Amino acid sequence: MNATPIKLKTGEWGARVAGSAKRGDELTITAKSGKTWTAIVDVVVWSGNGVSLCALLPTQRKERAPRASAGCWVCPACEEENSSSARTCWECGCSH
Repeated sequence: MNATPIKLKTGEWGARVAGSAKRGDELTITAKSGKTWTAIVDVVVWSGNGVSLCALLPTQRKERAPRASAGCWVCPACEEENSSSARTCWECGCSH
């Protein structure tokens, strides 16, 4: 199933799915930048109007090399390193 990243009311990152989703569904999440990754639905938080908002099972994150520049941060949605001068991820477009 195709999905996009969304920040849930809990502050956690989840997925917005067009259609109905259920626990255990495997999603292909696509950010605005076009980057994709897979995730598994843990809980359907809300469903209606042809959309499901889902909390996701934790995934193992890739180990990253230490950052060369101090003050950089990693976007929790797409795990890309971003400049400390901006709080909008240039990879996926989410705001922090």
